[in-house]
Amino acid sequence: MKRFVTSDVVALAVACTCALMMGVAQAQQPAVSATVASSAATSSASGAASASTVTSPLLPYLPAEAAVKDALLSSPLMQAARSKKEAGTARAKGIDSGTAEFTLRSTSQRRREVATGTQLHESMVSIERPVRFWGKRGMDADLATQTQAFADIEYADAMHEGARELMRSWFAYLRALADQKNAVTTFDLAAKMQRLTHIQFKHGEISQLDAELANAEFERITAARSVADAQLAASASAFTRRYAGLVLPAHMPAALRFDTAPGLSALTEPMSVMRQEFLDKNHELNMMRVDAQRLRLAADRASRDRLPDPTLGVFSGRERAGAETISGVMFSMPFPGASRFHHATALVADAQAASDKVQLAEQQLGAMFDSMWIQFQHKRKAADSLKSAAQRQSLAAEKSVKAYTLGEGSLSDVLLIARMASDNLNAAERMQLEVVELLALIRLDLHQIWDFDE
Repeated sequence: MKRFVTSDVVALAVACTCALMMGVAQAQQPAVSATVASSAATSSASGAASASTVTSPLLPYLPAEAAVKDALLSSPLMQAARSKKEAGTARAKGIDSGTAEFTLRSTSQRRREVATGTQLHESMVSIERPVRFWGKRGMDADLATQTQAFADIEYADAMHEGARELMRSWFAYLRALADQKNAVTTFDLAAKMQRLTHIQFKHGEISQLDAELANAEFERITAARSVADAQLAASASAFTRRYAGLVLPAHMPAALRFDTAPGLSALTEPMSVMRQEFLDKNHELNMMRVDAQRLRLAADRASRDRLPDPTLGVFSGRERAGAETISGVMFSMPFPGASRFHHATALVADAQAASDKVQLAEQQLGAMFDSMWIQFQHKRKAADSLKSAAQRQSLAAEKSVKAYTLGEGSLSDVLLIARMASDNLNAAERMQLEVVELLALIRLDLHQIWDFDE
């Protein structure tokens, strides 16, 4: 009987480690057709050899570029941004055309001569319009150009931020997928451990306390798996509700396989060069720059407006029942008050504040990019270390099974080593995903991938 129990225990221990190996193999399986399609679609769209070199390491992790663009353009976010751009275009045209309007005046009166009692009908018609003097028309054209540029950049920024949000949601789902896969592997190991302890307790090889502890551990891991399943379902639901045209992968990306290509290479470009390129292409910063320029033009325009525009017009009238006709030209100009001066002064201060905010934003965004660049370089090394640790732990799990079959070690050691191997695999996958996400965000901010600016 002892020999029979021992053989069952050995077989189940081997099955435990096999389950772990199956979990590793599952991570090594190719991604579903959506991920494969993304690689083909994006690689065909890359065109230039340099762009392909930059983006090729990211292709196995990202959805198809064409599908991403379609999902963004059909989203309510971009529909609102498109309407806002149309509103900005209309405002720019309104500034260029100016606010001056023709005014038509018509008067009709009766004149009565007291001496004779004669009633005379008289009338007058005039048309007048303010005229932009003092170079204001050209300044309005420049102001309209800046307003249109602001609307264009604002739309491009909405597209870019939408792409960033989609990318973060995509990687959040991949992390939830990795956690759920690890939870399933751990659950399978715990279930086998529970069955093993049940057999051992039945044959009197362990105490009831050890059996209860094994049951408690199984219930804890069952709860952890339920949480992982819920997080994966919630992440998938949130993503598909917002981006219905994109298909989520059912397995981890094949690029996480430890026996294939090495990890992501370091960024070879100097950080200062990449930071400057990032600042030059950043939509938020460019919007602030254009807005500062627009406010400076508005301040100059308000300074010119301290001298009001004159109003010119022509008129024609009939007096004394048509016995006399008159015609002429009218000119009027208001006397400027203190309000115009204070308004111009306020706009100058607003323009200066906007310029100062541009400098502050350059510092903050530059620091943010430096942080992303440094994190990528260091986390890339951490990912390589965790990958190596996962490989070593997997080998240790295999050796522990062989040793156990030869009568060395204990079942608890075998299961503990197998569980550590699964956890190390999960940690390596999560770190690799963090590194890929950082690199993808950097390339996205540099407009080297998903560049949908119109």
